[in-house]
Amino acid sequence: MAVWHLTDEMMETYAAGSISEGMSLLAASHLTYCPVCRAQVEALEELSGAVLAECGAAETGPDLAAVLDAIDSRATPERKFRPLDVDPGSPLPNPVRERVGMPIEDLRWRFLLPGLAECRIDGFDGEEVSLLRARPGTRIPGHTHSGDEATLILAGQMRDGERLFGRGDLALADHHDDHHPEIIGDETCVCLVVLSGRMRFTGTFGRALNLFTG
Repeated sequence: MAVWHLTDEMMETYAAGSISEGMSLLAASHLTYCPVCRAQVEALEELSGAVLAECGAAETGPDLAAVLDAIDSRATPERKFRPLDVDPGSPLPNPVRERVGMPIEDLRWRFLLPGLAECRIDGFDGEEVSLLRARPGTRIPGHTHSGDEATLILAGQMRDGERLFGRGDLALADHHDDHHPEIIGDETCVCLVVLSGRMRFTGTFGRALNLFTG
């Protein structure tokens, strides 16, 4: 079971269908592992449906019109990604497999840093969405962000400071964080990463790494 969960805001916007497309993929993937968040999202969906039903049965008036306007963006959108069962034979949850259209063995990976490779998933407006694959013992150099970074662990384990993340766990960072995650254990770590903004390496070799990684 996941230990590090979706935030309340992420669950609310996911249930409403107003979450960004990249974060929708990440949230749906997390929900395949996490019964706690899944139950909360289902409760939010039921509550939204009950509110709509009550509003629809009431007489229309100025107050009701204002309520309908306020909840309109939450009521009508249909999420593109929905949680499905996890395939025990693959590190990729079904929402990710459906998006990339192939098993992980057939994906095209590009070298990023020693021990670290990336498979970029295209088609997300305003977000950088990718799969990362890291060998055990890989230490990702210290970095910060101009926006938000959401990392969902799909296989293996990652340590970030005092926090330990395993399969199904969600690690969140923003421009306040300067961190350097490390892959631990003896299993290759696979992550789904959604970035809004840019990553910037820090530390002694930060400038050279920024030039190298673009």
